[in-house]
This record gives sequence, C-alpha cells and structure tokens, in this order.
Amino acid sequence: MSTLEVELIEKAKQGSHTAISELLSKEQNFILNFMYQLTGNRAEAEDLTQEALIMAYRKIQTFRYKARFRTWLSKIALNLFRQKHRQKRRHDSLILEEIMIPGEDGNPERKVIKRELQWCIIHNLQYHLPEKYRVVLVLRDLQNFSYKEISETLGWSISKTKTMLHRARQTFRSTFINAKCKAFTDDYCCTCEGVQDL
Repeated sequence: MSTLEVELIEKAKQGSHTAISELLSKEQNFILNFMYQLTGNRAEAEDLTQEALIMAYRKIQTFRYKARFRTWLSKIALNLFRQKHRQKRRHDSLILEEIMIPGEDGNPERKVIKRELQWCIIHNLQYHLPEKYRVVLVLRDLQNFSYKEISETLGWSISKTKTMLHRARQTFRSTFINAKCKAFTDDYCCTCEGVQDL
C-alpha cells in the first residue's frame, strides 16, 4: 500500500469527503470489471459497483490495514454479489452489444472476433462454472490478484486458494473446450446460446 493511499484512508476516516471520493474513484473501474466478469451483465455490474462503493464509503472506519484497500473493497463487492445470487438464476442470453471489449483496434473483423470470444468466456464463467471456481478464477486470472490477496478476500488458506484455482482452471478448460462452446476455438463463434447453429 502506497504512502499516498494510507494518507487518503486516514483523511477519509477523519471525515474527508474528498479523500474517500478519490480513493473510491481510483477503484471504480476495477470493481466494475470484477462485477461484470462475475455477472456477465453490464447493468447488474454497474448496480453492484455502486452498492459496493456506497458500502465502502459508509464502512471506511472499519478498514484496518490488514490487506490492501483494493482487496478490502473487492471483498465488499464479492459479498454483495453473493447476496444477490443466492438463488440460481435462469439461463439468460447475453446481449452482444453489452459486452465490454478492451483495446479496440479499429479492424471490424477483429472487433467481431474479440466480441464473440469475450462473449464465450463470460458465458462459460457465468453459466458453466460453479461460483466458488468462477470467483477464484476471475480474481487470479482476470484481475491479477496474488494468492495472498485471494486468500484474504475469500477467507481461505493459501494452499486452499491454490488448490481451488487449479480445479477452477481444469473445470473451465473442460467446459470451454469440451462443451458446445468449443466451436469458438476453431471458428471464433459460439453455438452455446444459438448464436450460430452448426
């Protein structure tokens, strides 16, 4: 944790609205991406992000420096996500226009390929992976959390984190390659939701 971040946290704890706003605005995109990767739905991800930021604003006094601020905020967001998804959701189709695509390069063909590829990844994460695997996979492979940060966020030991990550990667690979979605690996298209019938 940087000195500047510690100073901002201390000012926020003393009631500085500017400091807490600066802290939260730095993490907003990170939390939005994290929630989107878990939900696959932009509107839902935005709602969860706002709820997490509001909760962090209200609970800043409880931050104890045992983990990075981002780890603490991620744990808040993850708990909100879990509360909202206690009951299994029906198998909704994703809307391709809502998929966020990083690094647009202007090539129309590449845009379509990237959109379809990202759709398949998010779809697999959301519907074909148990939540315990989805969360650890998103934190490590998509958000680049360290094993220590994941264990702090999820309340697991580091050895359990590594085991669960290994199982998550195996399960993801199996569903991604062996399920209907394997079509994307050859043709950059997904058949799972009837996007293209083979």
